[in-house]
Amino acid sequence: MLKNFLVGIPVRDFKNPMSRLQNALTIDSRIELSKAMFLNITKSFQDDSTKIVCVTNDKLVKDFCQNNTIETFSSLNNGLNSELEDFLHSYKYDHWTICHADLPYITKFYAQEWIKECKLAELVICASKDNGTPLLGGSKKVKKLMYGNNSFNNHMEIFLNEDIKIKKSFNKEFSFEIDDEEDLKEFLKNKPRWSKKLDF
Repeated sequence: MLKNFLVGIPVRDFKNPMSRLQNALTIDSRIELSKAMFLNITKSFQDDSTKIVCVTNDKLVKDFCQNNTIETFSSLNNGLNSELEDFLHSYKYDHWTICHADLPYITKFYAQEWIKECKLAELVICASKDNGTPLLGGSKKVKKLMYGNNSFNNHMEIFLNEDIKIKKSFNKEFSFEIDDEEDLKEFLKNKPRWSKKLDF
């Protein structure tokens, strides 16, 4: 079957992930959690029509992906936005999404729901509690991305200026990230099935 849905998952590194949790979790636990969330997301999006790619320039992440049979893309550009723009321009696809690697409540069901939304809209976007963009995708190809501080508002502004029709999704599973200790406490109270084997 033709893999016409492109899923890009940016991962900077596993050296010091989730640094805002350094007072709550050891670095080994943070690395373990980061890797487990990333693998859960790749497995959740996996089906006959999706091409799943980890966007990274880090050798340790590339080795981890190779050991888990996950394709990687490395850009010659520097900076997350430039790397992701390069990634999107380097593949052929009908629909696409960029998914953050720290969304703990993505399951097969919710991944399929997101894929459906992307196929039906020019663009679909989610906002995290700190106004980030944990999920973005659709059927419309974009030229510019605006990840970073206040990325949700920045994305909305540039896409509206380009007259792109944008659908906002308010599903918690698409927007809850483990960014700080408050998020971690909520996660530990409501641990998903994939996390039961975590050693903390």
